[in-house]
Amino acid sequence: VELRKEKLIIFVKKNYNLATYLILAFLVFLSIKIRTSNLPILKDVTTNDWTLGPDLDPFLFLRWAEYIVSNGSLFALDKMRYVPLGLSTNEEYLLHPYLIAWFHNVFSLFGSESVTYSAIIFPVFMFALTVIAFFFLSRKIFLNSLGEKKANILGLISSFFLIVMPSLLPRTIAGIPEKEASGFLFMFLAFYFFLVSWDSKKNMQRYSFAVLSGLATSAMALVWGGYIFIFITIAPAVLLSFMLGQVDRNKIYAYATWLLSAFVVMNYFSIRY
Repeated sequence: VELRKEKLIIFVKKNYNLATYLILAFLVFLSIKIRTSNLPILKDVTTNDWTLGPDLDPFLFLRWAEYIVSNGSLFALDKMRYVPLGLSTNEEYLLHPYLIAWFHNVFSLFGSESVTYSAIIFPVFMFALTVIAFFFLSRKIFLNSLGEKKANILGLISSFFLIVMPSLLPRTIAGIPEKEASGFLFMFLAFYFFLVSWDSKKNMQRYSFAVLSGLATSAMALVWGGYIFIFITIAPAVLLSFMLGQVDRNKIYAYATWLLSAFVVMNYFSIRY
């Protein structure tokens, strides 16, 4: 009888997790469906070719991405900005156009017509990944205090509100490859990896996830100036935990590992920092 009960518990637990991930998959599909509903109107009637939506910055990112696809890397001086002196591209957030170019290199294998079309789909793809990252972050936040089931439910509800949030839609919809599309993904990943590192009991896991959090932090810093939200969230939270006596030596090491790995990568790939 005890063996049957144990098998039943395992079966219910497995199917519960399966149901959770099926709902998450539906939410990801919903986010894609909403953000690609404008695709038919992104065809230029004068050229019968794809065009970006009505936003200025994405046209700069597209121009850079097209050059990267054609030449393998971006030029050092953009002569179309600050004429006649030009602008050193090392002063800008360069990871974003490189992400668009890399996405095109992969997406072209699945039938992408041009770099422009890949740039149109890019924010939708990145937001789909963002929804997944946000679910696991929300789940992690409530996991220890509320348990797995309630944490899963709260994660799904939070992800739904993220998907339908009106203020976020114009920055993640098809045709608007803005920085926020990939920036939010790296921000949620940085928070998630940091929490996993903070709660880890084994040194290898603790420092590995701290480094992953640092890499996600630096990736956001190389995409969007909103990276500062990561520092002004984690740093005061750790300071408060320290003042309340919740920080031991291992957590200090994890915090230092995150901070050091983030700063090293940020400084290596950009002169902004």
